[in-house]
Amino acid sequence: MKPLIIHGDARHLPLEDASIDLIVTSPPYFGLRSYTDGGQHYDRQIGSEATPAEWLANLIDCTREWVRVLKPSGSLFVNLGDKYASTSAGSYWHTASLDGGRGRFPELHANQVLAPRLRPGLPDKCLLGMPWRYALAATDQLGLILRAEIIWAKPNGLPESVTDRVRRAHEQMFHFTLQPRYYAAVDEIREPAYAPHRSRPGILETDRDRRNGQFQVNAMFTGQRERVYNPLGKLPGSVWSIPSAPLTIPAHLGIDHFAAFPPALVRPIVLGWSPPGVCTACGEGRRPLAVSEEIPGPWSEGSICGKRNGLTSKGDITGLSYGMAGKRRFPQATTITGYACACGRPDAPSRPAVVLDPFGGTGTTALVASVHGRHGISVDLSADYCRLAAWRCHDPGERARAADVPKPPAVPDGQEPLFELG
Repeated sequence: MKPLIIHGDARHLPLEDASIDLIVTSPPYFGLRSYTDGGQHYDRQIGSEATPAEWLANLIDCTREWVRVLKPSGSLFVNLGDKYASTSAGSYWHTASLDGGRGRFPELHANQVLAPRLRPGLPDKCLLGMPWRYALAATDQLGLILRAEIIWAKPNGLPESVTDRVRRAHEQMFHFTLQPRYYAAVDEIREPAYAPHRSRPGILETDRDRRNGQFQVNAMFTGQRERVYNPLGKLPGSVWSIPSAPLTIPAHLGIDHFAAFPPALVRPIVLGWSPPGVCTACGEGRRPLAVSEEIPGPWSEGSICGKRNGLTSKGDITGLSYGMAGKRRFPQATTITGYACACGRPDAPSRPAVVLDPFGGTGTTALVASVHGRHGISVDLSADYCRLAAWRCHDPGERARAADVPKPPAVPDGQEPLFELG
């Protein structure tokens, strides 16, 4: 899939109504940095407003436009960072910056990049709570459903010079939907799960607990209750520890960008909330089908540990489910074997899902969508960043990094590559 790079405004997208399956974006944070076009700070960019209220109003206007282009079955993921109030003009590019000073603009006069001003009632050094102000405004004013808050924890976060509070090492990612029922395929991004080790054998009874897609297992002889996870793994948690990934930009582009999304942050969102194909007959995204097959062989009563038929589990039940037949337990291997929609037309052709980033920047979202078989669209108000996104989305090394595969060998000048990713 070749991504589409559009030079445009996030408030006025050249896209049809209800045409997007998934939106993943990171709007400019309030008062943090100046983005440039042709080396110059440009007007109308989000983040350079004089007050937090103006920033919030502009971002809600953007979100209203995203709601227009998003399908009723789609999801919206918005990544935001916070900021501290300051009464000192221009001080936000010093200690108040939450990125360790990467967004400093010492060459700009204070009136060129407006410093944040205090909201009424907020004292100096107060955390503004901008991500949550946006989340509440999106639900209150636009009627969006806030499904989850994901904490992006940064294990390699930069140090801060403060001495009276903890260092901030996370940002928020909010998951919104338009309606209670929407496309999701979390089986694609489940994590490995392990059963607890049993100290005593016993006959096990299974009692399905649907609340977390898990099983409750009762050891009759010991009175213990043990949790055995879904055979495909456990649901991802709400805290994602993902290092930031600096982007090395070729010198010939003449562009700097200090806030690129790490592909590892976008990848599970694209795989879990955008379909690999959309049925042309019913218009629904196709969801994964999981099939279980019984593994024959002798299995001990009440024991889930040890080596059986060449499988060394030692409590590891990833990909296995357990059934009861009298007093004998028969493990079943569970795998995703295909994809289907609800229309009963498995032979109907499908088309790729469409994933949008209205603040495209370096093009990470479009790049990740592209290498995973989706149509990626990246929109940005800066022509410089559109050029940067175009380079990144077509560079073999960047595509390999986004797909989490080894980088392909270099191709000599004048020779066509033997294959492409995506």
